[in-house]
Amino acid sequence: MNILIIAGCMVLIALTAVFIGYTVGAARVSADDATVPVGLFIEESSPTPALPPIEIIEPPALSGSIAVPGFERLTVRGRMPQADNIGNPASNTCYFVVTLLLADGSKFYRSGVLGPGQSVGVVELANATPAGTHEGAVARYSAYSLDNLTPLNGADIAFVLEVLP
Repeated sequence: MNILIIAGCMVLIALTAVFIGYTVGAARVSADDATVPVGLFIEESSPTPALPPIEIIEPPALSGSIAVPGFERLTVRGRMPQADNIGNPASNTCYFVVTLLLADGSKFYRSGVLGPGQSVGVVELANATPAGTHEGAVARYSAYSLDNLTPLNGADIAFVLEVLP
């Protein structure tokens, strides 16, 4: 009887450690990094034959998180950027407004309200941005609730803006 209680306690401690490790590790995983394996890995040669097998349960997805798309470069020809990669992922449960800024903070584009699954696409900029390569441009994602447009967290994504004549 004591062996079963000890074995049960060891299993409970192991599951608690796995849960805590996952919770801490999940907070470090970025939204773009879909290659990180999730789950528990047990070596077959582990010396625990007396313990009952541990059931591996997939942890639930982080609720309340907002996915923000990242990109390295945006090319603009004249006043027409191809901005299909700038948008609101379909997995989000919020609206986005995306503002594109030069490194000096000057705004050169602001989207309308983008629902989940919508992207900026091809747009015409109101003003011509000087031709050349602009390092340190920023895509500022502002998130708003679907219910009442209450502001939520946002994110700034740095990228290189290439403006062609």
